Amino acid sequence: MTLTVDFNEQTLPFRTDCIVAGARCLVSTNSHEVLQAAAGWRSATRPNAVSWFEMEIIVEESLDAKPGHAAHFRGVRHLVFVLLPPRSFITYDLQRRRVHVLLSAAAARDRSFWATLLLPITIGVLGTTVGVVPLHCACLERKGSGLLLAGISGAGKSTLATALAKRGFAFISDDWTYMSKRPHALTAHGLSCPVKLLPDTVRFFPDLRRFSPRATLNGELAYEIDPRESLRFTVKELCRPDHIFFLERTSSPGCQIVASSSVYVREFFEKSGERLPDELREAKAYRANLIERLSTCPAWTVRTGESPQATAGVIDQFLEEAKHATA
Repeated sequence: MTLTVDFNEQTLPFRTDCIVAGARCLVSTNSHEVLQAAAGWRSATRPNAVSWFEMEIIVEESLDAKPGHAAHFRGVRHLVFVLLPPRSFITYDLQRRRVHVLLSAAAARDRSFWATLLLPITIGVLGTTVGVVPLHCACLERKGSGLLLAGISGAGKSTLATALAKRGFAFISDDWTYMSKRPHALTAHGLSCPVKLLPDTVRFFPDLRRFSPRATLNGELAYEIDPRESLRFTVKELCRPDHIFFLERTSSPGCQIVASSSVYVREFFEKSGERLPDELREAKAYRANLIERLSTCPAWTVRTGESPQATAGVIDQFLEEAKHATA
């Protein structure tokens, strides 16, 4: 299939701007549906003056008649090319902070496409170049204090984050958190993405039975559930990260919390980050500096063989005791 599209002022007559994970997004499009979707990205958050990128979106209805395709990613130096279902194509220019998007009409009107695919992938690919560093961790807030929950894939971060949110922690993000650096503080941002939980999680949260798992982007079967509307969690856009917990599952009963070093924090987030091409020296330096600052936060490793609810209770009590100890 060959389709030629010109991204220019004539083909993109409508313009707006919005905030995505603390970064300003300048949107140009040919579609009123895209303008309506962009209205949902608006935020009370004030972005950094330097945190901005351009997103040019053309909706092409003829794509709806073309064969479907699976997700596919390809990178060449500072350029990234992405195919996304349903029938959409995206190019990312990391040097110029510009995104070109060709959407099918079905994708344009599908709000779940924006929430679970287009926006998270865009910030995941482009974020560091616009001052918003993607970090592989969940984020919650307790009584005004932010908590990052990290660990290797499969450790149970999403399940524990769900258990913490059910205890009254405010929910910021699941799986990926987007960090920006201000002159005097770090800020952790979420995207209000669905919570992703594997099917066996139902043994801990029986109320999940009212939902149906489905195939996710990587082909994995999982529940993808809106944290605010479906789970009734308190959801916030951002917080200040004050604590870091690394989750380690064990086969032994009990839950133990031990201190982690700043070196461990730095190495974990450096290794889990996406590789940046050599020509993006400023972005690489920005991320390294942000992670260095993050490594000064108090950090612990949680080694647990208990249920998510029991582990959440131990963390809640630990934070309460730590607060009284420093009062």
